[in-house]
Amino acid sequence: MSWNWVRRASIRVRLLALLLPAMALVTAASLWLTRTDAVASANAAYDRSLLGAIKALDLNVSTASGGLSVELPYRLFEFFQLTATGNVYFRVATADSLVEIGNPDLPSPPSALRTGQPMFYDATYFGESVRVGAFMRPLEQRLNEGGEPQLVIQVAESTSSREQFTASFVRRAAVRDILLLVLMSLAVVMGLTLALRPMASLAVQTRARAPDDLRPLQ
Repeated sequence: MSWNWVRRASIRVRLLALLLPAMALVTAASLWLTRTDAVASANAAYDRSLLGAIKALDLNVSTASGGLSVELPYRLFEFFQLTATGNVYFRVATADSLVEIGNPDLPSPPSALRTGQPMFYDATYFGESVRVGAFMRPLEQRLNEGGEPQLVIQVAESTSSREQFTASFVRRAAVRDILLLVLMSLAVVMGLTLALRPMASLAVQTRARAPDDLRPLQ
C-alpha cells in the first residue's frame, strides 16, 4: 500500500518527503549544539565568579597565630549570593582536613587537586545541585597541628541561576529555529512548485494526448 502511494506520488511530494525531514533533523542538531554551547558559556561565566570568591577568601586566610583563620569578605559574599540567586557555601581547610572552617561536608573534587590550578565540578549538597570551585595552594608555614602545608579552598553555589539562564537561552533559540524551519519549508515548497511547473505542464500535455499522437510536444 505504501509503495503504491510512493509510486503514485508526484515528484514534488517525493522531494518534500525527503527534504523536510532532513531539514527538521538539521534543526534539531543545531538546537542540541546551541544548548551545549549555552551550558558551556554559562559555566565559563559563572565559574569566573566562583574563582573570584575563592581568591577573595584566599587573600583573607592567615596562619600568623599558628592556626588557621579566615576573615570573611561579607560584602563580596552578599553580592555573590545575589548574583547566584541561591545558596552559597564555602570551606577553607588543610589538605589533610585536620583544620576546617566553613561547611566541612562540601563534596570533594572528583580527582586530586593540583597546586595552583582551580577545579570546577558539579555535585549535590543536601539534595541541592551545586557547582563547586576548588583551589589548593601551599601554606606559608606549617600549622601547630603539624598538618601537611597545603591549603584547600572550596566555594559552592546553587545551579538554579545557571539552569534558568540556560533554559531561557535554549527557549529563545528553539523559537528562532522553529520559525526558521517554517520559513525554509515554505521557501522549499514555493521553489519546488516554480521549478517543477514546466515538468507539470509537460505531464498534463502527455496525459491529454492519444497514445498514437506523434506530434511534437510544445
